[in-house]
Amino acid sequence: MGWATNKEFIAGMKAQGRTQVNYDGSPNDRWLCPSHPENQKLEIESMLEIARKYDVHGLHFDYIRYPGNEGCFCKGCRLRFEKAIDRKVGNWPADVQNDDSLREKWLDFRRRQITGVVAAVAQRAKKIRPDIKISAAVFRNWPVDRNAVGQDWKLWCERGYLDFVCPMDYTDSSSHFRRMVEQQLEWAGKVPCFPGIGLSVWSDSADICKLIEQINITRRLGTGGFTIFNFGPTEANEVLPMLGKGISRKK
Repeated sequence: MGWATNKEFIAGMKAQGRTQVNYDGSPNDRWLCPSHPENQKLEIESMLEIARKYDVHGLHFDYIRYPGNEGCFCKGCRLRFEKAIDRKVGNWPADVQNDDSLREKWLDFRRRQITGVVAAVAQRAKKIRPDIKISAAVFRNWPVDRNAVGQDWKLWCERGYLDFVCPMDYTDSSSHFRRMVEQQLEWAGKVPCFPGIGLSVWSDSADICKLIEQINITRRLGTGGFTIFNFGPTEANEVLPMLGKGISRKK
């Protein structure tokens, strides 16, 4: 849930058992449990409502993941996981972390919760608006992050759920940025890859020269385009106008 979510709504979700519980049993009230059917329905229907009501060109996923490998271990997750594997977990949640065979099943279970939402939105939104574009901001290291946060974005590309993907490559090291993009292009396959440039989180968020350098890297590598994080007053009033006079000027 976003930071602007009112306290009453959060309390209501928690009372219904719809918020996350960490591995140590502590609450994580700002995150909805991804395996809860009503949460999945809420996420899917909220995005489809935008496609139905507004003349939008696309739907973009952000935070479509777990917060980390510490969640979610609520009672509902346990019941739904046990049903999925058709067996009881004796020592919850330790067994899904320490038993290798259970751990792989658990990681797959987590990934399926996230992928199911992405797939449902992509498939149903296309029926509402056949020309709509589906995209997602994703963590940059797919092999690691598919386990750490349940974000299997290479699979989403392979199955055609995404029309383009935006890895969050927020580093001010241009050599590191280039290496990441080269690998991400392979994972994205035929799906256009729009690397995210993290201008706003760099040590020098006014480094327009480095920004241009990283934009040029995306062009040399033949990406579908690029994104810049984030869009605020400085970016709107200073950065974009400067780019518009040079590297992104329309000819």
